[in-house]
Amino acid sequence: MMKPANLQTPHAHQALTLLLVFLLVAAVPSQAGEPPRFKPDSSMERAAIPDSTKWDLKPLFTEATAFEAGLAKATAARAALLEFRGKLADPVQLRACLDLYFETRLLVKKLSLWSSLRLVTDEKSPAANAHAGRGQKALSDFMEATGFIRTEVLAIPDEGMAAGYAKDPKLAAYRPYLDELRRRRSRVLTVESEQILAQAGDHLWAEIDLNEIPSPYEKIYRAARADIPVPEITDENGQRVKLNLSNRLKFRLSPNRNLRRDASAALLKSLKTHQDIYAGTLAGEIGHHVFLARARGYDSALDAYMDKDHLPSAVYRALIAGVRANLAPLHRYVGLRKKALGLPDVHLYDLAIPLVPGVDRTVSYEEAGKVILAAMAPLGADYGKVLKKGLDPMNGWVDVYPHKDKESGAFSSFAYGVHPFVKMNYQDRYNDASTLAHEMGHAMQQYLSMSIQPYSTSDTWLTLAEIPSTFNEKLLSDHLLAGAKGDDEQLYLLTELVGRLTGTIWRQALFAEYELAVATAIEEGEPVTAEFLNRTYGNLIRAYYGPDYVMDDDDDIEWALVPHFYYKFYMYSYAIGLSSGVALAEKVQTGDPKALEGYLGFLGSGASQPPVETLRAAGVDLLKPDAVNAAARLMDRSLTEIEKLLAKRQK
Repeated sequence: MMKPANLQTPHAHQALTLLLVFLLVAAVPSQAGEPPRFKPDSSMERAAIPDSTKWDLKPLFTEATAFEAGLAKATAARAALLEFRGKLADPVQLRACLDLYFETRLLVKKLSLWSSLRLVTDEKSPAANAHAGRGQKALSDFMEATGFIRTEVLAIPDEGMAAGYAKDPKLAAYRPYLDELRRRRSRVLTVESEQILAQAGDHLWAEIDLNEIPSPYEKIYRAARADIPVPEITDENGQRVKLNLSNRLKFRLSPNRNLRRDASAALLKSLKTHQDIYAGTLAGEIGHHVFLARARGYDSALDAYMDKDHLPSAVYRALIAGVRANLAPLHRYVGLRKKALGLPDVHLYDLAIPLVPGVDRTVSYEEAGKVILAAMAPLGADYGKVLKKGLDPMNGWVDVYPHKDKESGAFSSFAYGVHPFVKMNYQDRYNDASTLAHEMGHAMQQYLSMSIQPYSTSDTWLTLAEIPSTFNEKLLSDHLLAGAKGDDEQLYLLTELVGRLTGTIWRQALFAEYELAVATAIEEGEPVTAEFLNRTYGNLIRAYYGPDYVMDDDDDIEWALVPHFYYKFYMYSYAIGLSSGVALAEKVQTGDPKALEGYLGFLGSGASQPPVETLRAAGVDLLKPDAVNAAARLMDRSLTEIEKLLAKRQK
């Protein structure tokens, strides 16, 4: 999954709570007679990786010739679908069309997934790139060819739909999909207006992740960011080195405060020399969102983009209000950093350095799997049985190790009827183990949704997608804290937990509030200049981080480093994911069978109900601050324990 925009803490996507989670697990040597364990090396060829640790793509397509046959079948199916044009007012024809539509949609999903999974493990291969391009084209061609379905379904009056369900009872199988399609019927314009909006880059009806549809403004922004003038600084060895976006983390983690300060100041000063370009692209991007919303009759851009995901804008505002009401724990954390690190004050460049040193110990993939299984015990034997199967590389879910020409990072993806596919780059590090727990949370939701839901409602609401991964992290964190051997291990785990809470809830809520402020300014006719963007961002940073935090001259340009502002009101979902994951995990950990039943029901619910109702049934109401309050209480408890442990160290 895509990682959150978190510029204050490293490795945000990889569950910072657990960066060194496996402090309990001692390296277990190979037994006599066993072959030596495989040692990951990102420079080796894929052929040198044991086949038993690679994912199995044969359930999608057995070979390239089968992929070619799938492409041909998709082409024929598109032509057959077009034969239904003008006929969908007839419920029998509508049902037959939807049968073929979902059959073909699944086929093109498998085509695009198979080709993309091959590409991420062989990025420089001409054949893999060609297959990926053709797989993506099959998907885009399908979307273009089937646009008439939405148009005709939206044209059917309510009484016509009711009569259709009565005439053809089998049509009811598609009712959740049709209801979701027709929900925004009032937002559809005339044919001519729709054509104009399509030419203008309208995406409010797209059935894929909006983050996968980069706008021209985003492309310009990324090009400008790639061309940031590269400043030079003097490193800890007295050598002049060039600072860039790739090596900045190294300097932000340096124990040398002067080096951290110089690196931060140099990069931000360089950004500010181009602030008008970044301001223009961001204002253009969010201005485009405002234009599309107004064209469809929405009161605001926020209303339009939340409505696309079947959410009231009150969910977004409730999150911000809930976090705003709980800024005290973040202020307390900044004050704790000041005291623990012995600093006169806390600056931007002081927020990434660990409060306590880590432990240098390796954790094999096999060891990680065992601890994850133990940590997930509260979810029951059935969940554990499937999780164990998925974790075993022999079953083809996981592509475990890095190698030459393999894409970095991690994700979990699936096509209905086939097991999930989890990409890892496991190098026996603690953060690799935490990432595995995170991604298996996604994989288990995908598996359970496929097991329970029909294909038409098997996808997960994007807003809720990060809850299972963060839920797993909470269980794993608690499991390790409960068995921590000594104060040092407990202290490290607690500081990492607090770092993840601040980075994923408070930080993402700050970004969400900033994006809303920019959109509101545009809607109210206020010029969105670099000065406005800097001032607005700086004010939010001061409010969120509190009196012990000091802003330096160019810190207010930091917003220009955040590509997620181009993702259409997306960042709030990270905060919702972690806060809801914490709240749900705590409910399950009480041992209440109803809480477990509700959570497992949530995992298997897919898109069968609107997201607010889906999560409310599991025990969290997105319109209330309860989940954020639970996360804030966890933050306060963790800070109290950290303070106690630090005090013991000083005695």
